[in-house]
Amino acid sequence: MLLSMIVLIPLIFAVLTLLTRTRAQARALALVSSVAVLLLTIYTYFMFDSTSAATQFEEMYTWVPTLGISYNLGIDGISLPLILLNAIVIPLLILFTWNDEKHAPNRFYSLILITQGAVLGVFCALDFFLFYVFWELTLIPLFFMVSMWGGPKKHYASIKFFIYTHVASLVMLLGIFGLYFAAWSNTGTPSLNIPYLLSQFQFVGSGMTRDLIFLALLFGFIVKLPVFPFHSWLPDAYTEAPTAGSVLFVLLKIGGYGIFKIMLPLLPFTASPNLMITIMGALGAVSVLYGAFLALAQQDMKRMVAYSSLSHMGYVTLGAAGLVSLSVSGAMFQQFSHGLIMSIMFMACGVINNATGTRIMNELGGLAQRMPKLAVIMVLAFMASLGLPGLTGFIAEFSVLSGSFVNLQGYVVIALMAIVITGAYHLWALQRSMFGVYKEKLGNVVDINGYQTFAMGLIAILIVYFGLNPSPVLDMMLTNSEYLVGLMAGMGV
Repeated sequence: MLLSMIVLIPLIFAVLTLLTRTRAQARALALVSSVAVLLLTIYTYFMFDSTSAATQFEEMYTWVPTLGISYNLGIDGISLPLILLNAIVIPLLILFTWNDEKHAPNRFYSLILITQGAVLGVFCALDFFLFYVFWELTLIPLFFMVSMWGGPKKHYASIKFFIYTHVASLVMLLGIFGLYFAAWSNTGTPSLNIPYLLSQFQFVGSGMTRDLIFLALLFGFIVKLPVFPFHSWLPDAYTEAPTAGSVLFVLLKIGGYGIFKIMLPLLPFTASPNLMITIMGALGAVSVLYGAFLALAQQDMKRMVAYSSLSHMGYVTLGAAGLVSLSVSGAMFQQFSHGLIMSIMFMACGVINNATGTRIMNELGGLAQRMPKLAVIMVLAFMASLGLPGLTGFIAEFSVLSGSFVNLQGYVVIALMAIVITGAYHLWALQRSMFGVYKEKLGNVVDINGYQTFAMGLIAILIVYFGLNPSPVLDMMLTNSEYLVGLMAGMGV
């Protein structure tokens, strides 16, 4: 019942939060729920065997036997770090917004909890029916989060996000149907159990059918991740969303999770594994470089951070395609690291916009003089994002690049070209906004409050801690990546 509690508590509290009448009641219930999930996740973490790649804490109940649907939850070294990331950041996000004067606070905090429950459900689901229900459920709260509390183009951004990712989800559903009916035809037994269907993929008769199923599933995941050229929903949604919405998007790691959990076990049994590796490697490398160039061209700090996110997600696809345990585990760690770093960066953008009324970097300057606490935390997050040694970003990107170089030299060279650009736009943004002469037209700007300092400061400490000591999460990722790479080697990939 442990995983059920982790998934269901935020969903139950979302309903209770919706029924509250005051901001104090709504935020208090949301905090209680998120802290309960955090405590359960910490307990799960300490009970988890990181030396095993097997599914742990499994819960299995038959639901609709005639269709092969079951209530089946379980976690492994791919999912637990992402559950931990979500459980850590959500209560800090609620504290960060503690003093926000938003209309309809009951709906606001309820949507945060629904998003958390849906994302955790995706990470825990071992049945494709549950997986897809939770996957689609993530769309709804994020759509309303943007459309209700977003910026001037909130309706355009929310609809674009919904259409893009929903169409991709439907294509992914076709892939699930293909897998389901092919296995049913071969065995005579209907089942939507994910490990079972992955094991049956190799027996699908036609190589073209296997490739089409693989590409349909891959499309669904890389649009959600996203990577070039399916990324255009990202800058609009991330930029127009309120700060809390942007952080929720950052925690939406279900696209990358699908690549490791579903795509890599299928990859060696496709008819064209080398072509699939080429597609994934090329998309990853181009995303790293293209995202960096676009980030460099931005004047809006939040839009720059959004394109920076696209560049960082390119490392996930590139590392997965690298097919050595170092690159695959580094790509998994990139998801964890990215969640921490980008949470602070979007929080910083929100604080600056609220304090000065603008995010345009040419209109800012000298904010460190008036906002010293924000300046310290922001500099650390920007340094982590550009890959400074000693911080989480360096561990992830170094692992991906050095590991992928074994099999994908050309793509790694393309990604390496982005390093200088990445450093340039981060340092340029810091210089223009935080340092130099303070622009008096910005008015009487005050520093971040106590709740914001605690939330952002604690995430910053975690960036340093896991940068110096990544083993608490990297070891379990390494165990699962070695299993996946061993599977590939066994099939001669």
